[in-house]
Amino acid sequence: MPDQAKAWADDRKGKIETEGLYKANVPCSVDPKIGVLFHDGRVLWGTSDLPERERSPLFLAHRKSAARHIPEAILLHHVFGDNYFHFFMFIMNKVWLVEQFGLPRSIPFLVNEASANTPFFRQAEAMGAFFGRNVIIQGRREIVKVDQPYLALPFFCDGETMTWTADVFRGDTSNKTAKPVFAIRSSTAPNGRLFRNQKEVSRLAESTGFEVLDPATMSLKEQAIRFVQAPVIAGAHGAALTNMIFRAGKPTGIIELFSPSMGSPHYAMMAREFGFCYRSTLTKNPEGRTFTASTEVDLVELEKMFDDMLAQVQT
Repeated sequence: MPDQAKAWADDRKGKIETEGLYKANVPCSVDPKIGVLFHDGRVLWGTSDLPERERSPLFLAHRKSAARHIPEAILLHHVFGDNYFHFFMFIMNKVWLVEQFGLPRSIPFLVNEASANTPFFRQAEAMGAFFGRNVIIQGRREIVKVDQPYLALPFFCDGETMTWTADVFRGDTSNKTAKPVFAIRSSTAPNGRLFRNQKEVSRLAESTGFEVLDPATMSLKEQAIRFVQAPVIAGAHGAALTNMIFRAGKPTGIIELFSPSMGSPHYAMMAREFGFCYRSTLTKNPEGRTFTASTEVDLVELEKMFDDMLAQVQT
């Protein structure tokens, strides 16, 4: 793994995670981006799902009358909620926790506009992922006052939670199997991190029996249907690997290709929770900025990883 991923893991080593559903005892106003609460114009630090990211809330706006006032709501805010991985790991896990506690479905969800406007959020709502609850969308700079806000703070990257989420979307979990998948990054991916030898990588993947596809061109339902049938999932570090969630409960191999300059251990953590066979390697020769640099894949090493993983999963 790259140094950034190792540093992330080292920083959290030994820390104890807690889980809970909290109800505020006083009316609060909700900050639109990070979801942190204010009471009587004062910020209540630590009331979002990522306290370390509670930066620059709209302090002055909370001292004015709120644009909207609602009696109760469950907050689905997350600072990175417009990202596919974060949608599953920080929004859908809140839905899971709320369902486990059995809160009345008459209580609506409140979500920020950035998250609600993503195609996958809208498609998830159409697929029934929010169990009929009304979803109230908070504008990008809108302050909403809630008399009784609920904060759902579930565990991060928990196998039981992720399996429940997978079942919400994947429907038929029969043992149908298709080709393994190599997920490519679109040339228009906002974070870059493309492989300069992608054509050669794709040819190698196809010659080894993989289907090469770009999940960014697929709907949420299409991704669930395709990835639930993939015995091996390979690709660059990035949100496409989130789709391993649909393989929960099935023998699966994961191959992750890291840029040497950036990355996190999140997909390795997911694979471990599911009991998947996981392998990773670093690509080489980065060019460009640290977080968006293009790289090259060692084709000899990749071919060996393909062969080893396919043999291991088949046995």
